[in-house]
Amino acid sequence: MHVVQLAELAAVIAHHGPALLHRHSSVPPEAVNGYWTASRLRLDLWHQTLARFNRAKNSGNHYRMRCWWQDHMGVLEEILASEILTRVVAAIADGTDRAGQRDEFSPIAQAIYLSHLEARNRVQAAILDRRGCTVSDAVRLNRLRCMIERWIDVLIGQLAGHDPELVRYGIDIDRTTAHARDCGLGITSPARETVAWLTRTTMTDTLRQKVAKNPALPQANRDVADSTLLILRPDMFDSVGTLKSLWMHRIENDSHRTDQMIGDYLRPELETSPTASAFDMIHSAALSQWFR
Repeated sequence: MHVVQLAELAAVIAHHGPALLHRHSSVPPEAVNGYWTASRLRLDLWHQTLARFNRAKNSGNHYRMRCWWQDHMGVLEEILASEILTRVVAAIADGTDRAGQRDEFSPIAQAIYLSHLEARNRVQAAILDRRGCTVSDAVRLNRLRCMIERWIDVLIGQLAGHDPELVRYGIDIDRTTAHARDCGLGITSPARETVAWLTRTTMTDTLRQKVAKNPALPQANRDVADSTLLILRPDMFDSVGTLKSLWMHRIENDSHRTDQMIGDYLRPELETSPTASAFDMIHSAALSQWFR
């Protein structure tokens, strides 16, 4: 799987993130375990790549350094670009656990998020070091980093429009707050789906132009994507397999609350209900059977 597809998945989750936060439902345990396992395996591959950079740098061999940059440029691009999905998942985990007053998914997602930041910082240090790296490659990676940071603020802003505390998962707080304000103002607009589609299309198109055509770690990316998809539970889809909108979830929740209130209002008192008298009859019959 290409890293562009991971960014597109992040855009889809960010768009439907308010529905996840609105339902306050817990994330399935298999999703938490799968996300931890897949992310840790990918992080190990990244750290092995960056460890080779340190060994090449310590050797003092310029040719060896140049070969490292040529062989691992795709991995560096994926470390930078896949941060979009990592931040979105961390924000979703934080919001759902805090809304449900539990501590299930957020510690795992936060640990992966911090480990990803460490790998990203090591990539930035390698770019600044620039031994063995051409000027054009360093400029291209830096431009990719800046573009990724802007898209992170856009997607986190969509979530922060529903939960303002999630602004801290953005890069630029002011920019993320501005996007959150725009999403909050337009959340009732019928054009919300169109705006989300245009955002996703523009992001994937610009990102595809900045990264290598072939993925560096396709299987590791696929494992992370598969585990992330488990966050979208079956009850979030309608009968034809389409993700429900936030307004549909609100309508379903309101109708459920209305049915519950009507049921509570019509429920008879326990003392006069036939269930209580039937229980007494069965209980008396059982006692007479065993103790006659």
